Amino acid sequence: MKKLHHIVTSLSKGKTRTLAILNGVIGDTLEKNKSPLSLKMTLRSSDSPLTLTKRSLSQIPLSDHGKVCILAHGSCGSDRGWNFRNDPSTNYGSLLQKDHGYTPFYLSYNSGLHISKNGKYFSDLLEKFVQAYPKKLKHITLIGHSMGGLVYRSACHYGIKEKRKWPKYINKIFYLGSPHLGTHLEKFGKLTMTILGQIPNPVTRAITLLGDLRSAGIKDLRHGYITEADWKTQNADNLFYLHQNKTPLLKKANHYLICGTLSKVAGSKMGRLFGDGMVHPASGTGQGLLPKSAIPFLAAHSTIIVGISHQHLLRSHRVYSHIKQWCEEKTSSS
Repeated sequence: MKKLHHIVTSLSKGKTRTLAILNGVIGDTLEKNKSPLSLKMTLRSSDSPLTLTKRSLSQIPLSDHGKVCILAHGSCGSDRGWNFRNDPSTNYGSLLQKDHGYTPFYLSYNSGLHISKNGKYFSDLLEKFVQAYPKKLKHITLIGHSMGGLVYRSACHYGIKEKRKWPKYINKIFYLGSPHLGTHLEKFGKLTMTILGQIPNPVTRAITLLGDLRSAGIKDLRHGYITEADWKTQNADNLFYLHQNKTPLLKKANHYLICGTLSKVAGSKMGRLFGDGMVHPASGTGQGLLPKSAIPFLAAHSTIIVGISHQHLLRSHRVYSHIKQWCEEKTSSS
């Protein structure tokens, strides 16, 4: 009862972390029912949500270099999760601002919605952002943790499809532990619910019903669905459905993959089995067992960091050293 009281109290106060978890688990239901607890997609600079007008953006100290970076959290995460625990004023955005003159922005969204829906929302948001940006905009670098990277890929798909202006500004996209081929954890959850559903017992049936309440966003992580066509396909909810990831990458951008393993030894059995505790390196690098399901990322733009968990990919100096190095590389749009 004490724990339940704490959760209710936290929700009533709108605590960021608690709301983020709630939205990740049942965010699609919250939005459908127009609940005030449903998070709206926003960009923030420092501690303030942005109003996407030239006048509002003009009041923010923007880089004269015309370089912007946007950081997107993962499932059940929040835009505050990027902050280093021993120094809350430091994150990848603030470090890129200091080292390379970027202006950082942080994306907050309801991670319980379908990834494709958040992709469309982000495409709309970026279009408003580039139109309202009061200075000359040179390029935008996107950094996404876990689901955040998939939201970026989805947004790029819809941005190109709808002939938006913003995709031409994207020069680099970083995927930190993004499950491009799905997560073993969600597949295990589906397997568990499938087995329980076959047991003729009212208790296990009830558990199955509760388990199936997992949000659309979490279910999309099973196979890495990023477009509406992915999850609307016949048999798309099946445990062993072969999703071939046919959505192309944004051509003009460079794509960088940073994955982790819990093992402290590269290539160990533990690392191959458990990855970073949430995402297997094969999924994080887009390399499946079957060649036709692989995603054509460049091996030279991929790295696996040993001895790091999924959540620590959000705030690690080792991760940032790779981001910094790759941000120094020239691209066709630089």
